[in-house]
Amino acid sequence: MNIRRTSAVLLSGLLALAFFAPGGGAATPAPEAADDRSDATQFVEANCLDCHDSATRAAGLALDDLAAADIALHQEAWEKVVRKLSTRQMPPSDVPRPGEAEYEAALALLTSSLDAAAAAQPNPGRTETFRRLNRTEYQNAIRDLLALQVDVAALLPPDESSHGFDNITVGGLSPTLLSRYITAAQKISRIAVGGEQGSAQIRVVRVPADRSQEGQVDGLPPGTRGGTVLEHTFPVTGDYEIEVRLTRDRNEEVEGLREP
Repeated sequence: MNIRRTSAVLLSGLLALAFFAPGGGAATPAPEAADDRSDATQFVEANCLDCHDSATRAAGLALDDLAAADIALHQEAWEKVVRKLSTRQMPPSDVPRPGEAEYEAALALLTSSLDAAAAAQPNPGRTETFRRLNRTEYQNAIRDLLALQVDVAALLPPDESSHGFDNITVGGLSPTLLSRYITAAQKISRIAVGGEQGSAQIRVVRVPADRSQEGQVDGLPPGTRGGTVLEHTFPVTGDYEIEVRLTRDRNEEVEGLREP
């Protein structure tokens, strides 16, 4: 396998992955449904206006005003009506209620009209064609595509946060951030294809001194107590040195190993 060529292809792919995430395209409007408002209006007049007219406005709903207007102008209100009719909550049980066939016919007319209105004016949400992945999304994409657990926090700076979210203001790319993404893509592509390492790589992991060693640690065998779990991707086959240094106090004695 040509490692250099494969690494270059991976680099360009990872770089593009870092910059852009596909967004939804514009939806194609569906054919407009037939307008059966007259039949739906008859159902509303016969079963709903005793409580939901412009005079009483029960629950703040005046269906006589809504029935006279285009359903597309009041889609949210009609959606509430559909939900109430679907669960047979309206009309109330203590007043005459329509038959099951009338329920189904009214629901079919209302839902088809709402669907046609939504298709005529689709709301796909955010429609940007491309946007940059934030740091967490980039790490998850590398994991899903390459089966690599990479600590992206060590490669890329934190994303700006807005209202508690870090995937909102991710549009801009400064030259410095672009350089960091290129460097990250180079390192990840070398790990993915097992490319040559220019020099020995050192990773230092510090376990917090206040971490409790009294209980069982997730990822360790049942019945054990204390310890720690670390994940590391070894990029190539070779000899690796693993050095463990135990915490010592001011007297250079290892914590927890004193003789009784």
